Amino acid sequence: MFAHKGYGSVSMNEVCLAAKVSKGSLYHHFPSKDELFLYVVEDDTRKWLCEWEELRNKITGTEARLYALGDHYANDFQNPLIHALEEYARSRTLTDDIRQRLSQIYESASQACRDLLQEGMDSGYLITGNLDNCVIIVSGMLEGIGRVSEITALAKGPEDIREYYRGAIQLLLQGLRTR
Repeated sequence: MFAHKGYGSVSMNEVCLAAKVSKGSLYHHFPSKDELFLYVVEDDTRKWLCEWEELRNKITGTEARLYALGDHYANDFQNPLIHALEEYARSRTLTDDIRQRLSQIYESASQACRDLLQEGMDSGYLITGNLDNCVIIVSGMLEGIGRVSEITALAKGPEDIREYYRGAIQLLLQGLRTR
């Protein structure tokens, strides 16, 4: 429901009706709408990472894996839960606990990028640099491509998005590749 309607438009009553559970049962497992929403986003992130690991394990080489990671982002760029998460994060003052959980979601998603960059640096394929800075830059680039292409409406379909991601990886490699 959050993916289709956004965070603000979903009520716990609607969730109860859709899930065919009582309010008591729902609140037993999720004491608040925040808890339920964060659980859904965390679960979606875990699935995205599992899909990435399956894909990653089928591919060898840093360059091929970077392109595959770009494709993985491209395949997920229209995930409506991303929009719901952005709405959620902007629509309210966040408690320290919620801010921490959102940070953990981001960190777990950026771990795919971190591992790949570390692998490339360790193998000598990528120039050695500040890994934390590289993760922020590359993750920001990958996250941003979907947002910018969506806002500007330049992409006409999934293949356009995939081309943006592939172009970004190509530019990235021109600056980071040691050869």
